[in-house]
Amino acid sequence: MVAGEASSFTVCIQPLGKHDKKLLAPLARGIEQLYGFEVKQLARRDLPDSAWYEPRKRYRADKLLDHLAAEVVPGSGCDYVVGLTAADISIAKETDAGEVDWGIFGLAYIDSQVAVVSSFRIRRKASHKKVVQRAVKVTNHELGHSLGLEHTDGPVDGDCIMNDAGGTIRTVDTERGTLCDDERAFIEAKLGVSLPERSSLDWRWIVKGKK
Repeated sequence: MVAGEASSFTVCIQPLGKHDKKLLAPLARGIEQLYGFEVKQLARRDLPDSAWYEPRKRYRADKLLDHLAAEVVPGSGCDYVVGLTAADISIAKETDAGEVDWGIFGLAYIDSQVAVVSSFRIRRKASHKKVVQRAVKVTNHELGHSLGLEHTDGPVDGDCIMNDAGGTIRTVDTERGTLCDDERAFIEAKLGVSLPERSSLDWRWIVKGKK
């Protein structure tokens, strides 16, 4: 069987509420370079009231995913939708002390059509270039979940895009931002397409749009 073109799949970036407009084009280039998918930008939408978590004054990421799946994906022509916001997002997490509201960089349902990324935590004490690199890595990581990939753990696979950040930005900063062979093979088999083979990303092009 001959593999199809990855560009036959469309990923749409959905700005939600207040967002960093300077990240939109770099995110599109980052997705295109890693996965080879076509990327489109949708018109901005307000953050849904249903996702607001009053006790911590931020938005629940799972509720944002539900909103994207119900209100954005249908009729959009998008195979996958990635929401982008500058608002802080969180999830409910079980700990030894009980359930806590845990701030995160992004979230996606495994094997779904939706993901959401927040620039709130990745822009702290960082240059524009660093923020772009972090945003691209987090976006491609969450998109990997949407495509069906689970987390990869352990130092051997620490460079893979699906390595679990464990709640720390240091993990995001140290990974190279590319798919490992088994991750790429999984997506290729699932979608029936051929993905780009990359050992590194062209950050100059992703950040500035210049080769």
